[in-house]
Amino acid sequence: MLGIAGYALMALLICHKNLVVPETRGVALLGFATLLSVAVGYELSVRGFASDWVLPVVLAIPAATGSIYGVGSWLLTPPLPTGALVASGEPTPPSACREKPASGDLVMLLGTNRVIGKGPGPFTPLLATECPTVKLVRHGKGLMVEGFGYDNTNSIAYGIRDNRLESAMVPGLRTRRPDSSTFVLLDSYSQEVIYVRYLNPGAVRIRGRFLCGANRQVVVRDEAIRVGGLRLRGVQIDQRSTRGHICATMGPGGPPLRHSCPGQLAGRMFPC
Repeated sequence: MLGIAGYALMALLICHKNLVVPETRGVALLGFATLLSVAVGYELSVRGFASDWVLPVVLAIPAATGSIYGVGSWLLTPPLPTGALVASGEPTPPSACREKPASGDLVMLLGTNRVIGKGPGPFTPLLATECPTVKLVRHGKGLMVEGFGYDNTNSIAYGIRDNRLESAMVPGLRTRRPDSSTFVLLDSYSQEVIYVRYLNPGAVRIRGRFLCGANRQVVVRDEAIRVGGLRLRGVQIDQRSTRGHICATMGPGGPPLRHSCPGQLAGRMFPC
């Protein structure tokens, strides 16, 4: 029993990082059960148990683990939302921008900055240097997220279409739909690559980390847009916050048409 417990602990140490991530938990649990069954089979064999006993025990451990996990997931996991993002009904955060959105416009929140999309869209409100990031497409009463992401060699790292990850050249990328109003693309560190929340029919919040070849990375958070620096094992260091509270107006598909800044601030929507 001590030997089996030791093997179980070793298997748990090997698999524990993936066991805590919902998207990889099933495969990790099956790996844990397989390692444990091999260890149990070895312990029983070296102690002279008959093969008629060893083989059923070895097969029973992963089979029972998979069955329990499958039934539990079926009973306890709610179905994931699919399709277009649905407006959640949250109010648009207040803004000091002089330009006010008209009926049918879409206000895109990027840090403390605002981009007002005029007309039906689609809109690409943010460029990381010259690389486009997220494209928002209105779909009936919902919203679709599309676009490509790039790595630090300027190669395409992923492609998104209609709120689905269609291609991923970087290991560990996965999508989440925590509710019907939110789309999230996560990396292998479970950090946001893209976050889009459809607040109401006239507003959407965007966050994420965007790369464009050897250019400075652009990291969008609720409180600011930060550029430069680097990331070491999921930890961002040496970043610089850009000027905030910048307002811009844009037409369908194109760059911002007009900029205005509250008070005496002068600057450009960064980056655009």
